[in-house]
Amino acid sequence: KEVDRCDVPHGKSITKSRWVLDLKFLRDGTIERFKARFVACGYSQIFGQDFYHTFAATMRATSLRLFFAIAAGRKMRVHQFDVSNAFTQADIDAEIYVEPPKGYESKGRDGKYRVLKLQKALYGTKQAARLWQETLVAKLKATQSPNDPCLFRYVGQHGECLIAAYVDDLLCAVSSKKTLEWFQSQFIKTDE
Repeated sequence: KEVDRCDVPHGKSITKSRWVLDLKFLRDGTIERFKARFVACGYSQIFGQDFYHTFAATMRATSLRLFFAIAAGRKMRVHQFDVSNAFTQADIDAEIYVEPPKGYESKGRDGKYRVLKLQKALYGTKQAARLWQETLVAKLKATQSPNDPCLFRYVGQHGECLIAAYVDDLLCAVSSKKTLEWFQSQFIKTDE
């Protein structure tokens, strides 16, 4: 559950929201699926009240080339993972109230206007990318590179694992199949 229905608190701003609709196509041009995502309109957030910090690092191109060079030099297998709904897995760091989406009942039984209080980050909020990155760093429990905060290294009883993160995409270079199984089991645990 990502949001709670609540009354509009006195002195709090309400962040606007909207639906983002998209079509996903297969390679042959046929429609694979319809996609709808409820997002906050970050432009309506107020600095110091709804958010404080927004910076989130992204991996440099030179770091990506170095990642592949090290993986190739050590004869490691590289696997790619896309984290589903990554931003919504991070806890929110401020009290943010969002207007309900169109079609959602916005008045309570008492007739008062109701809004949604975020419990997790939501796509479109200014701090969502930073919060996701902090969640990822905490859950990976690997050594973070001092030169690029998007590169990680784990060495343990299961072998060596190099991880490169680019927003919600992860590259994982592993020394053995056992290491990959360990990484997948650890990472799946973090998504719960």
